Amino acid sequence: MLGEIQRSFARQAMPRRGALVLVAVSGGADSIALLHALAQLRPQLGIRLAVAHLNHGIRGAAAAADAAFVKRVAQQLGLPVSMERADVPARAQAAGLSLEMAARAARYEFFARTAHQLRAAAVAVAHNADDQVETVLLRLARGAGPQGLGGMEPVSRQGGLKIIRPLLSVTRTAILAFLKQHRLRWREDASNRDPHFLRNRVRHEILPLLERRLNPQLRAALLRTADLLREENKFLDGLASRALPRHTGTQRPTLPVTRLTALPLALRRRALRLWLISAGVAAEQLDYAAIAAALALLEHQRGTKALDLGGGWKAVRTYARLTLEKEVPAPPPAWRLATAAHRGILKEKPTQPGRLPARATLSAAAVGASPLLVRAARPGDRMAPLGMQGTKKLQDIFTDAKVPREQRRLIPVVECRGVIVWLPGYRVARGWEVPTNRSRALLLQLAPEK
Repeated sequence: MLGEIQRSFARQAMPRRGALVLVAVSGGADSIALLHALAQLRPQLGIRLAVAHLNHGIRGAAAAADAAFVKRVAQQLGLPVSMERADVPARAQAAGLSLEMAARAARYEFFARTAHQLRAAAVAVAHNADDQVETVLLRLARGAGPQGLGGMEPVSRQGGLKIIRPLLSVTRTAILAFLKQHRLRWREDASNRDPHFLRNRVRHEILPLLERRLNPQLRAALLRTADLLREENKFLDGLASRALPRHTGTQRPTLPVTRLTALPLALRRRALRLWLISAGVAAEQLDYAAIAAALALLEHQRGTKALDLGGGWKAVRTYARLTLEKEVPAPPPAWRLATAAHRGILKEKPTQPGRLPARATLSAAAVGASPLLVRAARPGDRMAPLGMQGTKKLQDIFTDAKVPREQRRLIPVVECRGVIVWLPGYRVARGWEVPTNRSRALLLQLAPEK
């Protein structure tokens, strides 16, 4: 494992000798292994180290114990440690985000702020080869293109923050062997085995099944595919970017349509996506359907035609030019969620997604002590509706129910541990239903705030 990290630093032009690297340490196996490995390799790599840990304010006493553990480890290694606590549930509710997305945002804001204060050259995170495999498989299942199937980059940037992933080619088996060899302890997060999280189902159920029934070397095959696609993406992005105009500093990004229509379809699609992202459209909004609709807009010849890209962005084709416009949406309405202990299943016929007031019951055992969050529906949201196989985009549910597009961002959803568990007026999610009429349940009642 140590040799693989050294090769990664050499191949990927990671921080130079003398640089300070801020190591993100949760206390779990991967980040503890990364911290100890980098500490051992300091003389060879010529780097300095500091530790960063964020308590997300989600897991109560267990999270506090994680923080205390990380602090002890840093002190034992003689390393400075920066620690903060964030109220992620409150942040998620205020911003209308899932717990997972709010936690990630809080985490990287903390890393960026700490790296700036310490003048660190980069932040090292502990994503490993198994994480990469899971990411590629999840993106494949969602219909990602070559950019998504390239997986995570060994070195990337988020704003002004440089992020390095020295363990990206190291397997979880090798990480655990390193920990055992050096008799190192770590903290286990119980949520890592919670089957309500899709990544956990991929890790513990789907990948082992595919290895048994499809290809015993599936992980190596997916990693090889990701490596090939990342390199090809860099080359193709370079070709596509040459067709784009330089940014002029105008408030409304504009693109001459003829620059794109003259390109082969593959480069046209890629150039259009690069232009939209550079203008500010979130990459996660640009799925296959969005890019296909934008390509169709390029073919429009007469007058003016517009396309809603989500997130307040609108692409407008006016004769020979494509222009992006950004709307500032009104804040979503406030909702009031009341909960009460209940016994059995509440049977109410679906009306229409988002119609309030609405009531439903969830399994008390499934919810446990976790908080419930009410937020507005967002582009890309998915749920696993009770009575259906797999997951379904809320966008498709709204389309089937003939919900007007302009109303969709005003529809509330209820989530638990980052998973949408109830779409009011529609149905609850599979795995969160009350199993029998004698089971303990949680009665949810949602209404507009008066």
